[in-house]
Amino acid sequence: MTRDADASERRRTSVSVLVAITSMIVAFFAGTHVGASTSNVPQRGVDYTIPVAFRNDNRAEEEERAYRRDKATGGDDARKRTLHASLAPDRDESVDYCILGAGPGGIQTGTYILRDIPSATLVVLEKRSSAGSFFQRFPIHRKLISINKRYFTEKQTDADFRLRHDWNSLIDPLDDAEPNRLRLLMQNYSDEYYPHASDLARYLDDFATEKLEGLVSYNTEVFSIAKEKTRSAFIVKTSKGEWRCGNVISATGLSAPTQLSAHFWHPKVIGYEQLTDDVSMFAGKRVAVLGAGNAGFETAAAISKVSAHTDIFASSEIRFAHQTHYPGALRIPNAAFLDQYLLKSLDSMIMIDDMIMSQLRITEGFGGVVLRIKGNVDIDDIIASGDKRRCRALEYCFFYDYVIRAIGWKFDRTIFKQSTVPKLEKPGEVTKRGGKYPSMTATYESRNVPGLYFAGAVAHALDFQRSAGGFIHGFRYTSRALTRYLDVKNHGGSWPTVILRGSTHALMHASQRINTASSLYQMYGTLADVILIDATSTQNAYPTVDGVMEDAMRGARYHIDVPMKMLRDGVFVTGPSNETGRSAGGGFIVTITMEFGETFHGRFVVDHGSRNTRTGEFLSEAELENQRNLFLHPVLRLFRRASRRDGTVAIVPNSQPEYTVHLAEDLATDWTHPTVHRDVMRKFIRRAVVLANGVSRGSELGLVELTGESVFEAQFSSDFRLGVFDTIRALWSSRRSTF
Repeated sequence: MTRDADASERRRTSVSVLVAITSMIVAFFAGTHVGASTSNVPQRGVDYTIPVAFRNDNRAEEEERAYRRDKATGGDDARKRTLHASLAPDRDESVDYCILGAGPGGIQTGTYILRDIPSATLVVLEKRSSAGSFFQRFPIHRKLISINKRYFTEKQTDADFRLRHDWNSLIDPLDDAEPNRLRLLMQNYSDEYYPHASDLARYLDDFATEKLEGLVSYNTEVFSIAKEKTRSAFIVKTSKGEWRCGNVISATGLSAPTQLSAHFWHPKVIGYEQLTDDVSMFAGKRVAVLGAGNAGFETAAAISKVSAHTDIFASSEIRFAHQTHYPGALRIPNAAFLDQYLLKSLDSMIMIDDMIMSQLRITEGFGGVVLRIKGNVDIDDIIASGDKRRCRALEYCFFYDYVIRAIGWKFDRTIFKQSTVPKLEKPGEVTKRGGKYPSMTATYESRNVPGLYFAGAVAHALDFQRSAGGFIHGFRYTSRALTRYLDVKNHGGSWPTVILRGSTHALMHASQRINTASSLYQMYGTLADVILIDATSTQNAYPTVDGVMEDAMRGARYHIDVPMKMLRDGVFVTGPSNETGRSAGGGFIVTITMEFGETFHGRFVVDHGSRNTRTGEFLSEAELENQRNLFLHPVLRLFRRASRRDGTVAIVPNSQPEYTVHLAEDLATDWTHPTVHRDVMRKFIRRAVVLANGVSRGSELGLVELTGESVFEAQFSSDFRLGVFDTIRALWSSRRSTF
């Protein structure tokens, strides 16, 4: 009986242990995937202030203790935290980074540097009295076109996944380190899907106050930026004194209104930046809007509510965001004016080609202004007659009470002295006409001024009209890439790395990133997750079926959010002197990006189920059957790695990928299907392993391995089987990595 009782007790103990382990596993997965749910996010009130809950008490206490300790010992942290940016430092004082502008790009970059480069000192110089002041003024008519999604299904709880549909919030790296930490998000400030601009301005100011206290110098106008004659530092002269800066990061955005060509200029033309949201002055008037972008359509839509007649003049075909997948193209929320035009109201859109546009002039007439063809004697007679009824579009004579210029913005470089003036992009380098953006390298550095970097909307020069880098939901990630590059280059840091333990870990880690990462999703085709694979030590050029093949994914390095242009241009560095000591060449590079289908662009994208999206021609049955992966989906590519002696990582120049895999699109963005997605990824990883083992593509074995079913499948089946403990180990490693 005693023996039976002991056995029963052991069984009860085993069950208790099993239950405890199960509870731990459940808790682990909950902690891994559950982000800041709506229930624990403070709701917006009328007089919203930052809740104490946004400050993690334990972390705040730790930071305070560290600060007091460093202050007592004179540590670097004390120097950084006691810097009061509202006071100009002595001439002998210096900081590592002077960030120009406390807009979203400036405060996002400043937050990254503060959190991720502990040894760095910085100051943010802001002309206005608050952060995010641009949005206190613009857009003029106050409605944003950036998404503020607040509600998700119970399965969509991952905080990073939710940022895929939050186009306004900034990122604090501390949030990534503590998944359950309450985040300062735009959804706390607005219930609207397209928020009011004033709410965004308030959010950005609170974010700067919360994250960068004491590091933003407000009411500080920058007068000039020059280089020291004897040193490489910058001297930044401001209304509050001078700063010596090791590096300057310009995050001022595109702040200078683009002007009309000289032949088209007239003093009575009103600039978009001069408007207010009060449209009463246009009541009963005839108004022309020059420019057919979002600003032009936003203005025309607001004014047409009270005007007698509003015309939009466009010199090129309108590009719609839903046709191009570029969020800076014309958005539907601003395109209501087209309904008014096409449904026969007294509002019009007038397309004029470049030749006619070059001949148009603006002159005074009939108590207003006239758009007309230059040198036309008949129009001269019409204007001289004073009878504005004779001024008709058929004669290219357009009379208006007001003409509004809304043709965009460009980079303002007037504060830079001769030694530091950054070159602007040439025509065709970024934009058709050039001169809109500064010319920069793949590392966001000026091509002609070393140490001058660009962040925020200005950095969009590297992905203009191709991705979302000109907007908060894009440049919050490019600012992070810039910070990581600076950490490696200037401070001996390392790009965040996960050392993979094998093919299973590679599969699980990549799958998790594909299904949750907001960076790849928003910066599609521009940022990539990268796996660096070295050629294995056992080089079997012609191995037999009984040969031994190493798992090349064991020890491979997984890097997140690497700009593809850095890889192409050979300027990506993972750490100081290629810190891992691994081979600098001869291996392979896996890139994981999100991309739209190559044919999923054009005016017929809405009819993609039946028509060619570009030509509009109906698709044949065979074409319909083979039409796949149009919507945003993951793309995995395997490249050969260039041999480099300087520690940089690069794809072999002008090379094509060894293999490319497009994971089947899923409108719910769920790429976890065991055969359609996971099995395809598994086979891709296997082929990468085969190539890394030196199996020749032309050999008999290579033809089987690289094109058909693997004879080595049994050898790796245990690695690829997604057992529960393999899954837990892979996710645990992912969780421990410092992303």
